[in-house]
Amino acid sequence: MGTGELNFYVLDHEATFEDLKQFSYPHQKIGVIAHIENEKGEILLQQRGSKAFDEKGLYEDIGGKVKKEDSSFKEAMIREIEEEAGQDFCFALSDSIGIYHCEKKEIHWIFLIYFVKYIEGPIKIMEPEKCMGYQFFSYQQAMNSKLVTESCKYLIKSIEENFGRYEKSPLKVLERYSHKNEKKKELRR
Repeated sequence: MGTGELNFYVLDHEATFEDLKQFSYPHQKIGVIAHIENEKGEILLQQRGSKAFDEKGLYEDIGGKVKKEDSSFKEAMIREIEEEAGQDFCFALSDSIGIYHCEKKEIHWIFLIYFVKYIEGPIKIMEPEKCMGYQFFSYQQAMNSKLVTESCKYLIKSIEENFGRYEKSPLKVLERYSHKNEKKKELRR
């Protein structure tokens, strides 16, 4: 599947609807993407299942569409992680780090990107028809894999170029979530 236009814009604050006013495309949708890394800096990607919207069998980040009932983009990101990886997945979540615009199947997706640190717990397949499994990739493995989508590679490369790995990132405060997404504590670096 061909991917159209790809752009990444760095944010230095939690995204608002005001930030999205610059985007006005026909067939536009708003979504969220979790760039998840473990303590080794490996990137967690999910293999798309037979009923996924697109790119079946290939690896992508966890993410999805923002829903009307989501009170914020961050709430949408937490919901997507829980829906796709389960409630026992303990993670730390940043404010949004960027806006990613990509065109797929004539839809202009405007994604808010969140940096997520995997802390512990099982990563479950909650939607087996949409997800075949999860795998941690090193940066080089992801960039060289024929099974990682080109749009995902672009996003990984953009994050690497703008922020580096988690240990080097400018992110100062991550909020920790686990067990039904109860906010546990703030992690300061």
